[in-house]
Amino acid sequence: MLAARGDSLALGDIDAPGVDALAAELGASAFCVDAADPAALQAFVDSAVQALGGLDYVWSNVGVQIGGSVEPASPADFDRSFAINVRAHAIVCGAAVPHLRASGGGAICITASNSALLSEPQLAPYAVTKAAALALARQVARDYSSEGIRVNALCPGWIDTPFNTPAWENFGGRERFLAEVPRLVPLGRIGSAEEAGKLACFLLSDDAAFMTGHALVADGGECLPG
Repeated sequence: MLAARGDSLALGDIDAPGVDALAAELGASAFCVDAADPAALQAFVDSAVQALGGLDYVWSNVGVQIGGSVEPASPADFDRSFAINVRAHAIVCGAAVPHLRASGGGAICITASNSALLSEPQLAPYAVTKAAALALARQVARDYSSEGIRVNALCPGWIDTPFNTPAWENFGGRERFLAEVPRLVPLGRIGSAEEAGKLACFLLSDDAAFMTGHALVADGGECLPG
């Protein structure tokens, strides 16, 4: 969607063949980067900006879903969740800010989750770090708003991608989960990657010029009380 509207893109992912193929399809630059490696993230942002010739916005769309309550979850589970779901976003933001400042401002979208706003069974390492990702977005928004840098968090609910496999397993698999969706989601369905993508495009556009520090929730009403 970003490419379709004419944006020049630099893509980073740990899956080198996958990101190379997508970049070739979109006419973008591709970089293989491990989000758990702070130095690699810094180098990725700097290299991406060099390839693009400047920076107008960033979508920090990275995460890992590790399930379990605090009883079975190990310190390593929490450390990996924090490294990717929180620290990686912080490093990307810190690396991007000087380049956005040089451009006279810009926008950052951090992918969090509606799990930042509600509790879900057996997802402690994930939910806790997604709440921290939302707090990070608000903090960075506060710190850099005077420089014209907007930061918002995209908080999707259930989106139909393999990323949710660990959570689906809590229900006995994807098909059993889908049978439970009408009970869990007021709109009675899960969302698509395209629906989430449209919201990211909005946050990274002038249409959202008066929005910063916001949690944009798209979860079919799952966060509704009652």
